[in-house]
Amino acid sequence: MNRSFARAISFAMGSLLLGSGTSSGPAVPPTFARMFVSQCFSKKIFILAPPFSPSQKAADSIAQPCTNSIAFDASTGMLAVASGGVLGTLAISIYNPPFSGASVPRVTFSPSGLLHPRQLAWDGSGGFWIADDLANKVYNFRAPFSVTSTPAAVNTLATQPIGLAIDPKAGLMFVGDAGGNRICEATPCRVLVVPAPYTGTAVATVALGNSSPAAMAIDRAGRLFVGFDNGDFEGLIKVFTPPFVTGETAAYTLDAGDAIKSLAFDSGQNLYAQFHTGGVVTFNGPISASVTTPSAALGCPSGATCTIKNWAGLSFGP
Repeated sequence: MNRSFARAISFAMGSLLLGSGTSSGPAVPPTFARMFVSQCFSKKIFILAPPFSPSQKAADSIAQPCTNSIAFDASTGMLAVASGGVLGTLAISIYNPPFSGASVPRVTFSPSGLLHPRQLAWDGSGGFWIADDLANKVYNFRAPFSVTSTPAAVNTLATQPIGLAIDPKAGLMFVGDAGGNRICEATPCRVLVVPAPYTGTAVATVALGNSSPAAMAIDRAGRLFVGFDNGDFEGLIKVFTPPFVTGETAAYTLDAGDAIKSLAFDSGQNLYAQFHTGGVVTFNGPISASVTTPSAALGCPSGATCTIKNWAGLSFGP
C-alpha cells in the first residue's frame, strides 16, 4: 500500500468516526496543501496542487452545482459547501476526504429557513456556521449531519450577514454585516465580533462605512482580514489586529485590484483572494505592511468558466 493511499484511508476513517460520535484516539490533523477553487458557472470545484501558477491546469475537479462558498474542517478535513438560493439548487453538502473527481457528497440537506447561504466557517467543535444574507441570520449546524439536519443555534445580530470567519483558538466569531441590500442603507456596513458560544451579543463593532465585507479570513496571529466587493473599499483587504475593540481602524490595507468574494491562507501564511469573476491573486506572507499590488495574479484555473458575479469559493484542503 503506497503512502498517499494509506493517508487517504486514514482521513476517511477519521471523518466517519467523527460523524458517528466514536473515536479510537486523538485525531491527527491532515495537511492542507491543495487549493480548492469553486466556480458557479463551471459547476465544479477545481483542485490545484502546489506550486501554483497563472491559469494553472487543475489536477482534478469535483462536480458541484452553483457554489456560494466552501470551507474545510481543520481537524478532520471534511468539506462543507453552500450552494444556491439565487442560482442553482439551495443546499448544503458535506464531503469526506480524500477528494478527487470521484468525490460525491456524504450528505446533502436543505433546511427550512435557509434562503441564501453565503460565507461559512467551521467552529473547531465539529460544526460550522453559515451567514444567510436573505434570512438575516447566521445558522449553526452540528454533526452528525443528515438529510434532516436543522440549525442547532442561530445568531440574529446582523442586519444582513454576508461575510463570516471564526477563530476557535480565541473563541471569536466575526460576522460581516452588509447593512441591507448590500449597500449599507439600513445600517452602516460593519464587522460584529461575537465571543463563543457565538449566540450572544457582540463585544466589539468595526465600522466599514459603505463597503460590504463579502470575504473574511483569520491568520495564525489571530488577525482579521476583510475583503470588499463594493463601496469605497471595493477591491481592498483591510487587516485588523487583536484585541478587537469598537472603533478600531485597520492596521494594514492590501489592494487586490478587483471586487473580492473569497479569502484563504495557505500553510505558509500566504494570502489568496478570489475575485467576483473567479480569478485568484496572492499576497506573499506573513503580511507585515500595507501592499499596493498582489505578489502574483494566478487568473482562472484552466478549464474554468470565469465571468462577472460568479458565485464561488476558495479554500485549502487535503
